[in-house]
Amino acid sequence: GILNERNIRQIQFGLNKKFSTWYGSAVYFDPETKRLGCSETKGQLSSVSNSQYWLDTLFVCEYCFKYTDDQTRFVGHVASCPFQYRVPGKIKYKSPEYTIRRVKGSKYQLFCQCLCLFTKLYLDNKSMYFKVDHYEFYIVYETGSTKPMGFFSKDLVSYQQNNLACILIFPPYQRRGLGLLLIEFSYKLSQLEGVISGPEVPLSPFGLIGYLKYWSQILCWHLIEGDLAHYDKVTLEDLSIVTGMRVNDVILTLKHLNCIGENNQIYLQSLNSWLKLHGTKRNWFKLKDEYLLIDD
Repeated sequence: GILNERNIRQIQFGLNKKFSTWYGSAVYFDPETKRLGCSETKGQLSSVSNSQYWLDTLFVCEYCFKYTDDQTRFVGHVASCPFQYRVPGKIKYKSPEYTIRRVKGSKYQLFCQCLCLFTKLYLDNKSMYFKVDHYEFYIVYETGSTKPMGFFSKDLVSYQQNNLACILIFPPYQRRGLGLLLIEFSYKLSQLEGVISGPEVPLSPFGLIGYLKYWSQILCWHLIEGDLAHYDKVTLEDLSIVTGMRVNDVILTLKHLNCIGENNQIYLQSLNSWLKLHGTKRNWFKLKDEYLLIDD
């Protein structure tokens, strides 16, 4: 389903947001005609002659992710979309700023399938989109809004006990720290389950950037100001236990911070340059325990 080049030029997301796709995806289309598979008119080919694009604009509902290539039908759908008034799933975190809802793929199958199809245009390693029954989706909203801003998914039958399958903050809502919020929340779920965990690999390039930022923050916190600050010697296992990170992820992050030497010796002084660049811990962490609503 993943193509070597983009085949949809842009997304109309809701009535007033437009942005380019990042990757090509064939799963929206009939493989023989390259026309949009969902349309009653069997899709419209791109109006741009000799174009790489199979479709110029894909209209996607910003509430439920249903899609079409017909603007009139799209406007009609948005006006009556039930998810504009009734948000799916159960609230698991609610702060004055953001709400995270758990949506079960087995209960909201079409919603989750459409979400996964949309995600394939922005993650080049995204493969799951129809078999959503054994996945949960944790979707972040502004508190009081019904417009999803991003999500992560979790495989309920992960033999590696991964706490996250994929993560995406939608283009209009990036650079707000929402990725860090969702990553932190995924580790909080693992902590409550009593397991050492981490994301499914391989991570996308943007996913790796986000994780290295979060992992660097939490390791620096525990080594400089947290539980391990007064230890004479810190092992990789110590770091894994207090952070909930897998040992391999701890090693990867310490190498990224240039503070691990031979025999896995950790050099705390090497963290100073990273701390100077990123400041104090005050704004590092987004999640507040008092807003958690985890009851099952």
